[in-house]
Amino acid sequence: MSPFRWLATPLLGLLLMAGIATAAPKGKATPPVGAGPQGISDLAPIALTSGVNELKRFSPDGRTALIVRAWRDNGNAWGHNTYLVMMKPTADGGGIRGGWNLVSVEAETPPGVAEIVRDSPHTFEDAIRSVVFAHGKVDGKPQTLLLIATRTVKDAVPDPAPTTIAIYQLVVNAQEDDPVGDTVDAFHRIRSWQTRKPYCSSDAALATELGLPRPEGSEAPDTADGCP
Repeated sequence: MSPFRWLATPLLGLLLMAGIATAAPKGKATPPVGAGPQGISDLAPIALTSGVNELKRFSPDGRTALIVRAWRDNGNAWGHNTYLVMMKPTADGGGIRGGWNLVSVEAETPPGVAEIVRDSPHTFEDAIRSVVFAHGKVDGKPQTLLLIATRTVKDAVPDPAPTTIAIYQLVVNAQEDDPVGDTVDAFHRIRSWQTRKPYCSSDAALATELGLPRPEGSEAPDTADGCP
């Protein structure tokens, strides 16, 4: 039995991230329309269960990670999963030697970093935000990635909505550069674009735009855009 089993798992604008750094945000640039996953290939989603997931060879350099996936119940359709990623540093890296260090995620609106990531499945038929960790290749090189699809809902949640796809790559921050405010390991955004067509489900958006299987539990209609 894993020693980590003791750790367990209405706003339309649910934050993708919490714990944004105190630096003042700059204006948010609009993602290019239809840019697509240029240079991204061989995507293989990483299966996660509720609770603590110990993932061997999570990073490109072979290190293990812990990902905590916890459900935040809200008594209605606005519950969500929260994800926290931890890794041990490299032998010559910063952080607590031999200990688990938090892996941050670049904020949606730079500068700043986040300490957790949240999805927003809503009724599971009309997911607003979907979060997938995956292995894949970036320009031919194996990488560890975080894939997020977010629908910008304006009226009724089930209606087709503009959708943004963001891809983050796990990197080791160079300690000689003294990366104040960032973590030793971090997910940095490398691609972001607005889809050419609207979607009724962010699960469907990831499936159609990136060729991923729909996540277990998704109840969106089996159409390209997730609409009935």
